[in-house]
Amino acid sequence: MELALNPLMTGPQGRIAGGGFVTHLASEGIIVTGAPVDGSEEILTPPALRFVADLHRCFEDRRRELLTRRAQVQASFEAGGRPSFADQTRPIRAGSWMTPPPPPGLNARRVECVGSVDRESLMAGLYSRADVYVADLDGATSPTWESLLLGQRHLRDAVRGMIAYQAPDGREVELAPVAAALMLQPRGLHLVESRVSVDDEPVSAGLFDMGLFLFHNAEHLHQHRCGPFVSLGGVEGQLEAQWWHEVLLSAESILGLPEASIRTSLVVDTITGAFEVEEMLYELRERAAGLVCDRWNYVFSFVRAFGGRGGFLMPDTSLITMERHFLEAASMLVVQIGHRRGVPVIGVTSTQVPIPSDPIADRVAMARLVADKTREADGGFDGSRVGHPDFVRVAMGVFESRWSGRRTPRGGMSYMRPLAKDLLTFPDGPVTEAGVRHCVRVALRYLEGWLRGVGCLPVRHDQTTLAMVEVARAQLWHWIRRQAQLDDGRTVTEKLYGATVDYEMGSIRRALGEEVWAMGEFERARSLLDRLVLAPALSATVAQEGMGPLLERETSMR
Repeated sequence: MELALNPLMTGPQGRIAGGGFVTHLASEGIIVTGAPVDGSEEILTPPALRFVADLHRCFEDRRRELLTRRAQVQASFEAGGRPSFADQTRPIRAGSWMTPPPPPGLNARRVECVGSVDRESLMAGLYSRADVYVADLDGATSPTWESLLLGQRHLRDAVRGMIAYQAPDGREVELAPVAAALMLQPRGLHLVESRVSVDDEPVSAGLFDMGLFLFHNAEHLHQHRCGPFVSLGGVEGQLEAQWWHEVLLSAESILGLPEASIRTSLVVDTITGAFEVEEMLYELRERAAGLVCDRWNYVFSFVRAFGGRGGFLMPDTSLITMERHFLEAASMLVVQIGHRRGVPVIGVTSTQVPIPSDPIADRVAMARLVADKTREADGGFDGSRVGHPDFVRVAMGVFESRWSGRRTPRGGMSYMRPLAKDLLTFPDGPVTEAGVRHCVRVALRYLEGWLRGVGCLPVRHDQTTLAMVEVARAQLWHWIRRQAQLDDGRTVTEKLYGATVDYEMGSIRRALGEEVWAMGEFERARSLLDRLVLAPALSATVAQEGMGPLLERETSMR
């Protein structure tokens, strides 16, 4: 069928041109309302949109059922329930099944670099000497229309070894064929891409991200024996893993790929998922290529599950380290399952960034990184992730020196099978004014950048991503609801929160100056943070609640 376009957007051969903002395959029920982006006609082709629409029509009803089930599980937690290892899936946990050997391209998994899909980040990560670059559309990319579509273009170029970018001095920089394997992490199952609809329904954001990437790159990657590889985050149990497996099976069938040629790494980043790691891996066993531990999304899911109940008070974010019992237990569980089922286990993403302006702070950050990666290597992890390419070599050195062909952990603790009570041990510790200020500062700075299209932002020597802001705003919500007592005797209230936001807004404004402040989105960021923190329930994610103001800004910029 012929592509029907808004007359303002019709260019040569029916391609998208500048000036309009609505394009659709009208007679097929496919509508795109995002503004035209340079080169978007190469990504949003009619066949690619039809592929996404096919996935939507096959899997949208089931996706909504899974979201309803999520809500029911959350309601049970709020009523006092707790997750447990299900009796009905005991045969899966007791079975002798294994995952396949790693595919070509993923034989080495010592260090993976995680970052955004902007051209500069892709180049830095792919040529950082990491084994894998994880192009994260979920937590490291702001979902502006421009970021998403340009990101898909950059991914297509990277797959073909054609990636280049213009350096600050104006030079066009091109590099040799890509060294690191490329892995895509799409947005989560709960999100929608509201700028694309099929049959009057917005499409799943994850299906949109995955669909475009696979349509444009899967055949090339498969032919060159370097993929396709995907990283699945935010999976909250066996049924959701089953959904993703069926999505990928359908995609393989439509694209003419062999079954299970799309290999997956499963990120364990929710408390419900932690109780079903083995069941989730079982559903993906034919295509499983790795298990990945996560810190901040996991902590957020913990606060979301239990933050409103009595007897639970989360301490300052700075005190929630991987040595805390509930996080250490989850890590041990994932390591044991990975080793038992023959799949590599990858540690959490480090957040340290280089600090060239402060050599002492830089050495402290480096020491933290080495300590964290040494703990992971000694605890049985096969590799780990870093959030900045400059730290790839350091992490690589740690794992290569600590493993040296070993397949068993050095520490005796990793031989203990974690129990449900270990995963549900609530962390203790103080709540401080500094902790409240930290959460407000991180959230304001990141949300302002996120609204402008920045998905990774260094804030106070950490590479801040969406997951860290989810924790910050959830902590603030939790402390207000629990009327947390600060270590100086004051109570965390809406008034104290408001005064802290006022102070931090003023501090940021003075530091930036009026001219830079006026070009920013701090007022929108504050309004968004207020809605998240002062809401009666901790339900919507930042990405869900933030799409409204993000779309408002996109409209105002046209």
